[in-house]
Amino acid sequence: MIDKYSVRLLIGTGYPILEKIRCAERLFHVYGRELLSDKAIQSLFETYRKAIQQSWVQMKSIGLVAECTDCAVNDGGSCCGKGIEDRFDVILLLINLLMGCSLPSSPWDETGCWFLGERGCGIPARHVICVNYICKRLDSKLEKNGLRLLQEKIVLETDAGFALEESIKKWLRNRGL
Repeated sequence: MIDKYSVRLLIGTGYPILEKIRCAERLFHVYGRELLSDKAIQSLFETYRKAIQQSWVQMKSIGLVAECTDCAVNDGGSCCGKGIEDRFDVILLLINLLMGCSLPSSPWDETGCWFLGERGCGIPARHVICVNYICKRLDSKLEKNGLRLLQEKIVLETDAGFALEESIKKWLRNRGL
């Protein structure tokens, strides 16, 4: 089925999420192994993976994950609401596939983000707004030094993600996409 989609690069966020997912899957199918074997991409990829892990460790240690879960379950949290997935572009979706994550063909919850699952976000490489946003509830409930340390980790994650995305775009452009 994946072979019926042409190899093209949809730039920007102005496409339906399912179309962007199919495009990312096709790019992964055609170029995934080659991308993962490129030394420059490998280095950026590992830097990004480690930065994501460090952010999650800090989020858990300061209680952010517990607060967000409580908000979503008990207060109808809106941070991961429907439409957030529209901010994702094909390259970020491709990065998730390169990380071994499968992308859902439909949302788990029709009122939530396409990538929201029963245990939170189902993808490792998230849009900068998903990583960086600290709501008033979190700002008031979490210890300030812990939040400061988290923001330091977030900067590393978003910088590493940006560097990887730009490198992949250049890599694909060099192949005529």
